[in-house]
Amino acid sequence: MWNPMEARDFAKSRWTYWRSESYRYFNRMCELTEQFWLSRWYFPFLLTLATVFLLLDQQVMGVAVLVVITTWFLALCPDALAALCPFMILFLLAGPEYRDLSVFLPCAPLALPLLLAALLHLALWPQTIRVGSSGYGLVLVSLATIFGGSGVISAQDYFRPLSLYYTVGLGVGLLVLYVLFRSHLARRRSYDLCERFLAIFYAIGVMAILLVLVHYVHHFEEFLECRGVLSFKYRNFCATVLLTTLPMPFYFARKKRIHLAVCLLFEAALVLTGSRSALLFGAVLTVFCCIYLVRYGVVSWRVMLAIGVVVAAAMVLFGADYMVQFYDKRFAASGYFNRGDQTRLKLLACSVSDFLRHPLFGIGLGSSAHADVFSGVPGSMTFYHNAVAQIIGSMGLLGIVAYGRLALDQFALLRKERTPFTSAMLLSYLGMLMVSMTNPGMFCPFPNAAMLVMGFAMVEEAVGDVALPVTQLLTSRRYTAARKHN
Repeated sequence: MWNPMEARDFAKSRWTYWRSESYRYFNRMCELTEQFWLSRWYFPFLLTLATVFLLLDQQVMGVAVLVVITTWFLALCPDALAALCPFMILFLLAGPEYRDLSVFLPCAPLALPLLLAALLHLALWPQTIRVGSSGYGLVLVSLATIFGGSGVISAQDYFRPLSLYYTVGLGVGLLVLYVLFRSHLARRRSYDLCERFLAIFYAIGVMAILLVLVHYVHHFEEFLECRGVLSFKYRNFCATVLLTTLPMPFYFARKKRIHLAVCLLFEAALVLTGSRSALLFGAVLTVFCCIYLVRYGVVSWRVMLAIGVVVAAAMVLFGADYMVQFYDKRFAASGYFNRGDQTRLKLLACSVSDFLRHPLFGIGLGSSAHADVFSGVPGSMTFYHNAVAQIIGSMGLLGIVAYGRLALDQFALLRKERTPFTSAMLLSYLGMLMVSMTNPGMFCPFPNAAMLVMGFAMVEEAVGDVALPVTQLLTSRRYTAARKHN
């Protein structure tokens, strides 16, 4: 005979059993995911996977797979840092489709599970929201990007989805990223956080190398025919990532000198990009990186001096003529100031003019006033191709104050404590600053600007910069204000 009480007890026991089993299974999956994140196979797996999709010329499918992997790590790994590498690599994997990023629209539905995974991560492994010294500058930058162009830019230009991506992405978006990332760094770990973070940058740089090399594999016959550098649209993006991550193999060479061989791959990739910025700034940054090796005892100054003399002699005797021939397509017969350079000069003149006409807020990041001078590709905005010009032309005095405060805070952090890590981050920062003098650089929200923001959040953690909880920060301000009022 059916007994309601027994049925209820049975259902309750079954529910308790399945809930317990679900928790146990979920915890086991979390443990395995974290073990993989900390294993030696983590970086080789991601780089091999991305390379396979590059070789197969299946970038859309590759981006979709990397989004799924990022979602997996966010949902099942207590350490959110595990999701950073696949998320950044997917931007590089998208590089060959630089001409038309709309091909990735089929991947858009994957943004929802990615967002849900991020929310689940915050719910399962909550962290106290903290803000360090970079927060003040990023708040000012957020105000500068939002109010840039006030009274000048049209509502149509300001509220275009593309304009909002840059306005919000370079301001509030980076501020939110900084706060979440800085808060997450307070979590205790069983590994060297600084070294693991630089390993992620290292992997991103290796991915940029693979991106360049695979392009030459796909166009090998053309390369043999012209015997010179090949031109491709995403060369400046590759150059930016390579310059930002170039110091990483030099950092790891402190422990294993085999990484010096990877340094040569970075140099080769910089040359093969065909970017003149990569050629010039790469040479400058390489000199600084060699000084870094001497500074931290990887190579003696005598050996480095001998290598420098040999390289300089080889360049004087053979290298100059060869590089001119190799870069023949880039240094066209019309002279150094070719059409592209004339466009850059016009944009610099436009920046000065925009600042003089609208000194307080500039003309706004989303302005299309100079689309006739430079239109870019679908998915990009009108850049001045110079960071200083971008600040004064797009955001005026407000931008100068905001980015000036942020830069002062960043250099103050880097001077606070001289360690191999902070020195490597200084070189990485210099690489980004240099390339930003001729290309969008730090004004590309992802991955460029995001890398800088997370890098300085890591520097704060490394030098012991105090990151106050937001509640404590607000309370202390109220207390200070009350004392002044009384």
